[in-house]
Amino acid sequence: MEALEEGMALGRANFARLDQRGQKWKHRNVPIYIREQLWCPFYLTEQNGEQTLYIIQPPGKYPKVHFVRWKPDT
Repeated sequence: MEALEEGMALGRANFARLDQRGQKWKHRNVPIYIREQLWCPFYLTEQNGEQTLYIIQPPGKYPKVHFVRWKPDT
């Protein structure tokens, strides 16, 4: 659970920076389905009793805002 909390904190920090950007930047760099349906710092999924955390990431390796699995090696 501590690892999830660490990931959630990182997601909140990333989201705060992204949310401060202007509308023009968001329209260019945030896919419409994220802008309209999933504009949040993170989301959790559960499969076979195991929770997986996905956190929002700014453009970098990929050209648009996206979500990545937190701690994919665990």
